[in-house]
Amino acid sequence: MKNIKPLIMDTTYILPLFGIKIIELTNFKKFSKKLWSNGLKGFNLYLPSTCLMEALFKLTGEYRKSNDVDVLKRYAIAIPSILSFSSIQIFNPLLNPEAIRIAINIKYAGHHDLMDCLIAASAVALKGIFLTEDIEMSKILKIIPETKNVSIWSWSDLIKNEFAQD
Repeated sequence: MKNIKPLIMDTTYILPLFGIKIIELTNFKKFSKKLWSNGLKGFNLYLPSTCLMEALFKLTGEYRKSNDVDVLKRYAIAIPSILSFSSIQIFNPLLNPEAIRIAINIKYAGHHDLMDCLIAASAVALKGIFLTEDIEMSKILKIIPETKNVSIWSWSDLIKNEFAQD
């Protein structure tokens, strides 16, 4: 029997749910729909709550440029769907002392964005695989003794490892 592994997603993968464009990822639309609706066999999917705050910050940035209140309203429209996905568990790193401690260490090691530090620390605290496109974060995690062994996958790694037969 295959072990169930935590898979912790970075903010990038939820941004399209808020109508925010992301970098081009292979078959993202097709496979993300499967993730949201069915989960991923052999994995417990986690979304750090700080990803939701980051999405709201990005919407705020778009709003400042456009002055269109509908941009901000996209958060209120998308959040019920995200919360209704039974395949995703929300993890709050701000309430987890280990995640906070690790996030501080990542920040001290040189990563500039505390939100990203909290998201990466969630993967370490949950002893899971960190799904991210953040190359800078990946490099920093590999130099910190307590985070150097965390598994880090990009979207292409996920497709290659888990959706190869689709």
